[in-house]
Amino acid sequence: METRSARIESLGRLVEGNGVMLATDDAAIQRLNDWFLASVEADPERPGFLLPAWYSVTHDVALFLGEVMIERHPTLRWEFFVWGKTNVAYQRHVIMGFSTEDPKLRTNIDIDRLVATYGHQLVESRGSVASLGKVEIRGTTIDIDAVAASHRSTGIDSDRFVQWLSRVTERA
Repeated sequence: METRSARIESLGRLVEGNGVMLATDDAAIQRLNDWFLASVEADPERPGFLLPAWYSVTHDVALFLGEVMIERHPTLRWEFFVWGKTNVAYQRHVIMGFSTEDPKLRTNIDIDRLVATYGHQLVESRGSVASLGKVEIRGTTIDIDAVAASHRSTGIDSDRFVQWLSRVTERA
């Protein structure tokens, strides 16, 4: 979190080199989404995964989108999530401060996880799918690939970043 300004600057230089100006209005967010959608790359040696450099880019995009959320809704803030070891956000930086926040649930948005998942969905939609095989649990064989396929999205939203910002507006 200490380096988020530098990481966002780095992202700005990267996308500017590809003809996209980093800005906080919805049209600029959509151009960033369009660039991400067109540019994200699968790792040819590890199907279903991003090229290693793209994990840094997804993190930088998440930092930028998180800052846009906070700029638009000053009650929001970055927070290191430490409530509930079984929560998927445990020990991750998330956006918190929603007006609908239930103190018991600690409502948050893990924007970093959202952007990375979106990247994985994009490479899967292009045919880069991990093969995980089967496991046996308590005498039952589970085909992980079949389970994953049944949960795989059939379509990719091309305006996902703007959708996330709209959902934040509804909840903030």
